[in-house]
Amino acid sequence: MRAESAARVLVAMVPLVLLSACQAGRSSTAQDARAPPPAKHGPHAPPVASAERPCPLPSGNPFCPLNSAFRDAYAERRAAMLAASGPVLVQSGDTLVLLHRGERLERPATNERYHELKAVAHVPFALYLLLVGVDGPIDVALLGKLVSYKALVEAALATMDGRFSDPAQHERQRRILTRSLSWIERVTREKRLTSSELGAFVRSQRADVVQNVKDAAYQNVMTLHAQVTALSARMTPEERARLQVVIGTPHMARPGNLSLQYFAAWLGEPSAGRNADERVAEGARIIVAENIFDTDRSAALVGTHLVDRAAAAAFFDEPLRLDRDLLSDAAEEVIRALFGGSPAQGTPPRASPHLAGE
Repeated sequence: MRAESAARVLVAMVPLVLLSACQAGRSSTAQDARAPPPAKHGPHAPPVASAERPCPLPSGNPFCPLNSAFRDAYAERRAAMLAASGPVLVQSGDTLVLLHRGERLERPATNERYHELKAVAHVPFALYLLLVGVDGPIDVALLGKLVSYKALVEAALATMDGRFSDPAQHERQRRILTRSLSWIERVTREKRLTSSELGAFVRSQRADVVQNVKDAAYQNVMTLHAQVTALSARMTPEERARLQVVIGTPHMARPGNLSLQYFAAWLGEPSAGRNADERVAEGARIIVAENIFDTDRSAALVGTHLVDRAAAAAFFDEPLRLDRDLLSDAAEEVIRALFGGSPAQGTPPRASPHLAGE
C-alpha cells in the first residue's frame, strides 16, 4: 500500500512535471557549462530561444515540440526578467565583470603577486602528483618528466632576485624552490623512491606552503575589495541595493569559496565563513555558478532565479520550491516506499508486481 500511495503522489504531480525543465535552466553544474553558448543581445541578456535539443521521445512524438515551446517561453521570460533587474556583478576566476546600464566593465579579481605565490606553492604539489604511488625504482618515462620539471624550477629560481620585496616572503619562495630542486636532483640521481620518503618531503614543505596560501588569500581579498569598491561607486544607493552577485567556482572549491565569503561580508549577508555555501533564501543576492566560467551564462542564472521564484510562488505558494528538484518531494515518498524506510538505510528493494513482474 505504501508503494501504491507513493505512486499516486507521483501521478498527481504529472501536470506539473513539465516544470522540472526549470531545473535545466537554473542548474549551476558542469552540464550547464557544456551547453551551447547563448546568443548575446545585450550586456547581460540570456538566449531568447532555447537551443535545439534532441528529444528523448520517438521521432514525430507531438510532446517534443510541446516541451520545446515551454523551453522557448522560459528563455523569453528569463531574458525579460533579467533585463528588468538591477546590476549584476560576475566574479569568475581572475575576472570581475559588472553588467550595468547597458555597459560591461571588466576588471581583474587577482594580481600578479597572488599568481606568483600560487605558482611556487604548486611546485611541491606537482612533485607529489608526479611521484605518488611510486615505491621502488622509477621508470625512464617518469625520470624524463622530472628532468623537464627541474628545468622549470631552475628557470623560476633564477628570477628570484627581482621578485617578492618582503624579505620573509622572498626567503620563503626561495626555500620552497631550492628544497624542491634538491629533491628532484636526489630522486633522479638515485632513480628510486619510497612512499615514506615522499611523505617526508611533503611534510617538510607544509609550513611554507600553508603560509603561501595565507599570503595569496590576502592578495586576492584585497584586490577584490579594491575593484568592488571602485565598481560600486558607479552605482546609486538604489542600484547597490538591487545588485546581484554571481560567483563561478570549481566543484571542489565551492565550500568556503573566498569570493563567496567576501561578497557575503560586503553585502551584509549571513555567512558560515570557511564553510560558506550559497544561501537559499528569499532576498539572497549571491548565486554560486558551479563549473560555469562564462559571464553570459553566469548572468543568465540571475534571470533563472527570478523566473523560478515567481513560478514557484504562483504554482506552489512557496517561492523557494524550485530552488530544489521539483521531483524531490514525490521522489522521497516513492524511494521510502521502495526501500521500506529511509533511503539512507540501504535496504534492498522489496519485490513488487511493478518491479518483478514487468
